[in-house]
Amino acid sequence: MGSSRMEYSIIICFLLIPVSYVSASARCCPEGQAILYKRDVCWEPKTNVTIPTSLKCNDTIRLLNSYVVNEADKLVLHLGHDIDETFETDSYCLANFTIMKDLNLTRVRPMALVCTEKEEEIIDDKILGYTMIISVIFLAATALIYSLLPELRDVQGKSIINFCISLGIGLLVLIIMKLMTYYHMGWCAARGFLAYYFLIATFFWSNAIAIQVLLNTRRPATLDYSWREFKWYMIYAWGCSTVLTICMAIVNFHPGHHQKPGIGLMHCWFFDKYQQWYYMYSIISILLAANICIFIYTSLLIWRLSFSSSHIRALKFKFVMTVRLIILMGLPWVFEMIGSLVEKHIIWTILDVFNTLQGLLIFLLLVVFRKRVIKMMYKHGWLNCISGTILDVFNTLQGLLIFLLLVVFRKRVIKMMYKHGWLNCISGFVERHLATEDDEENVVQHTDVPMNDRTVS
Repeated sequence: MGSSRMEYSIIICFLLIPVSYVSASARCCPEGQAILYKRDVCWEPKTNVTIPTSLKCNDTIRLLNSYVVNEADKLVLHLGHDIDETFETDSYCLANFTIMKDLNLTRVRPMALVCTEKEEEIIDDKILGYTMIISVIFLAATALIYSLLPELRDVQGKSIINFCISLGIGLLVLIIMKLMTYYHMGWCAARGFLAYYFLIATFFWSNAIAIQVLLNTRRPATLDYSWREFKWYMIYAWGCSTVLTICMAIVNFHPGHHQKPGIGLMHCWFFDKYQQWYYMYSIISILLAANICIFIYTSLLIWRLSFSSSHIRALKFKFVMTVRLIILMGLPWVFEMIGSLVEKHIIWTILDVFNTLQGLLIFLLLVVFRKRVIKMMYKHGWLNCISGTILDVFNTLQGLLIFLLLVVFRKRVIKMMYKHGWLNCISGFVERHLATEDDEENVVQHTDVPMNDRTVS
């Protein structure tokens, strides 16, 4: 009987050996230590000493939820019904994390530290972040100019202000995600959802602007500076974005094996391109397709209008400006969506840089190249400081302009200079220039005979 108990004890010990070994190897830190809140190192509170974790990799991420350790001691991250990310025993470890003031380790939270391989990028994400700063500055300038000029605060002007604010804040959050490190997945998720909310709202505002142009073709109307009509566009653009973001957050954090976006579960952004297509690019594609349909229908209506010519002219200008704005906004995102489906290439990287600079292009379209805005800025005295500068530049270049007018653009002078051999070094170019058309100054033949002395035969 004693020998039988001994055998059972040996068997039980033998079975427990691998379990204890696995659990020990899966720990990031020795007993009584925890990982710090902002550093992936083990901290001993009594001696205030830090040591590296047991993971042998350079890049790591923290997981706070949606993961389990299966029977094979592999860590599984659940992102959807068919999407599970599995990590081998040598690529993850389990630990508690805390802050340095928690000397007794009473406020610890469980977490998993996972090795990750960063995909090699053609251009550093930080460079894209810096170029986005340029966009944010010009978007803020555009919104400020439209806000301060009362003549531009009609329904479309207010929509443009909201459009620029939404895109600017969305890019600003992306800048924070690209340039600043994160240590808490909760704040990381907040950044991701904020970026999603404002970027999606930007496309809803572009759709609202397109709808405004379409409705203006139905009835000639004066500029509306009230909030009565505009509030419906606000409810549409901000409301739809809010509903979509809340629904995605519920899907993201609700327990289960449904398809999750993955924001804040492993990264600050979507888990992969498939999740991004499912939750973001699909909505952008629908809104862009709706804008295209609206523009085609609006263009057909404009050419059949019977309103006053001044109204049609103003409507056509707003229509063309809106089309350019939507193309300027939508085309880079179309390229980004296509680029997400193919392998990385320098062409897509260049287009990514172009996408990050769209704030500058929007400023040029809505401010610099829009005469009404320049006229209003000049009317309010904003451009007085540069009007004299422009005149000084013109006066400085006056001599050059006179030379171009009386010499370069006057064929008779060029012909005489060529005749005297002054232009032999560029004879081929001069001959082609003179052969394009006759010299108009040689058309009239001078006879030195007074008009009264001429006889008609």
